[in-house]
Amino acid sequence: MGSAQDIMQTFADREIRMHFSHFDGWECQKAPSPATRDTVFLLTRNVRGKKETVALGVSYDEEPSVTALAAVSAKYTGRNALKAQYLLVPKDANAASIPGHIRVLSMSAFGFSNGELIWLTKKKGAKHYTQPEAPAKAVAAGPACEPHAA
Repeated sequence: MGSAQDIMQTFADREIRMHFSHFDGWECQKAPSPATRDTVFLLTRNVRGKKETVALGVSYDEEPSVTALAAVSAKYTGRNALKAQYLLVPKDANAASIPGHIRVLSMSAFGFSNGELIWLTKKKGAKHYTQPEAPAKAVAAGPACEPHAA
């Protein structure tokens, strides 16, 4: 029998594979992280003989932290510097405190609704994620018909 953490990790793995495909040469491995709540992965690929490495943190918090990602990234400096850093968070997570050099990716499987983490399922009869309605744009009314120039 698995745990909730196991199934959430499975969905995170799917999200990672969606953004960093194995067909594009990305290899994913879990990095040892000092934080227990957040998981960090190192993704590597070879591009024209050079090794590209990016760090990706996964957080399920409404206000995600980058401490685990920063701890792992601190080990990669100089010639081994990371090409980029990513943070995978549920939809509607408050990512305002995330530094600009870390790219935020939203999960398609989880999101926050009324402060609670919910699974964004496509199954019939399940609780669905509420999408905010886009306000209608006001457009200035023009004349019904234009006079022709003679």
